[in-house]
Amino acid sequence: MYIRFGTDGWRGVIADDFTFENVEQVAAGLGRYLTEEAPVRGPVVVGYDRRFLSSAFAERIAEVLTSHEIEVELSDAPLPTPALAFWVRHRRAPMGVMVTASHNPPQFNGIKIKSEAGCSAPPELTAAIERWVNRSSTQVRRRSVAEAERDGLLHWFNPRQPYGDHLLSLVDSDAIRRAKLRVFADAMHGSSAEYLVSILERAGVDVVPVRAEVNPDFGGVSPEPIEANLGALRERLGTGIAHIGIALDGDGDRIGAVGPGGDFINPHQIFSLLLRHLVENRGERGEVVRTVSTTQMIDRLCRHYKLRLHEVPIGFKHIAALMLERDILIGGEESGGIGVRGHLPERDGIFSGLLLLEMMATTGKGILELRDDLFRSVGEHHYGRTDLRFDGPVGGQAVGELSRQLPETVCGRRVREVNRRDGVKFLLEDDSWLMLRASGTEPVVRIYAEASSPGEVKQLLNEGEKLLQQMLAYTAPAKALA
Repeated sequence: MYIRFGTDGWRGVIADDFTFENVEQVAAGLGRYLTEEAPVRGPVVVGYDRRFLSSAFAERIAEVLTSHEIEVELSDAPLPTPALAFWVRHRRAPMGVMVTASHNPPQFNGIKIKSEAGCSAPPELTAAIERWVNRSSTQVRRRSVAEAERDGLLHWFNPRQPYGDHLLSLVDSDAIRRAKLRVFADAMHGSSAEYLVSILERAGVDVVPVRAEVNPDFGGVSPEPIEANLGALRERLGTGIAHIGIALDGDGDRIGAVGPGGDFINPHQIFSLLLRHLVENRGERGEVVRTVSTTQMIDRLCRHYKLRLHEVPIGFKHIAALMLERDILIGGEESGGIGVRGHLPERDGIFSGLLLLEMMATTGKGILELRDDLFRSVGEHHYGRTDLRFDGPVGGQAVGELSRQLPETVCGRRVREVNRRDGVKFLLEDDSWLMLRASGTEPVVRIYAEASSPGEVKQLLNEGEKLLQQMLAYTAPAKALA
């Protein structure tokens, strides 16, 4: 099998393409890369999430790497991806390897690569690793965990305490403690559960865990903190007995939130609120970066604050690259990944949650009041997304065809600009927009839309589905008829 690294690592269906044999192939390629192309100094850090067999896959990676005489530090328990990224930086390790499929459905697993900077590996690094992984001459050998420990090549680590210390040093914990906030913490059965609860408790928050138990099926819901997947949290907040609900994805690097009464606070709003907080309440300045599928609220705020804004393709690795090169204050993406200067050049759901609590504490306002203030500042912006699953590449081919057969109007609005940075995005004359893009992590076409009302968002999403079906008639007629 040819192993390909997508938007954020390699992912596949467990026991189909994500097998022990293929994981060994990836680990052997990593071993060859780290010994022959970029000789390592210091340990490679290996961690894993709560998915089915993740700990066993992580041990197998460690066994293969140590057989190449590479020192490995292996997590002694599931951990969030940002905690692994933190440990890479903390230990000055040359690389981190995280076994996780992030927000994907339960049948998936995957491998993320973190660079020595503590962020997603840049495309040139994953391309180099991919070449070694897929060389037919790469032989797989293993050294058992017991042998590796005996030979001094395998060590265990747990970063919860130092990672928590670091995060709490970046926020005003005293202000959060004085605010006496009550928070429902929804880990969506993911690997951030123990970290999220313990760090919030250390900040003086009254924490009520939600979906904190280990469940490799994630309760039958993909561990992505979007509105459709947060029914359990919204139901709890419907009672009005907490100030906010914070939800993290399966490996803890993405955030969603719910306000009292069950109102969903989407990642676009969270990103915009945190930008306001950093500038207005903390007095910080710097440049801002967003992915192409992210809200126009960021554009309006940057114009108002006179901050330089960068737009990049989807994938936090593109944001991370700018955070390493420029004075980026904050970077964010549609899916809830947000990175802030002073921490890591990486998204971190727990840190984003702490900053939201700091904003509530320092302003004395609830999350819904803060969102209303945001809308008064930049206008109401509503957002929606539809995910359409396909067999094979036909969905992506249809999106490619649409980029060649562009409509002049969408839902009766003139197309003001077409953005082909990643997929195809139609910016309309009233500042609303519609975007279609093939996912880089699963066989899905995502349709995104933003407008000034929920009804307009629904119309745009429906129009996106119609356009996609029309393009399928050119690229896969049988699929279109189905």
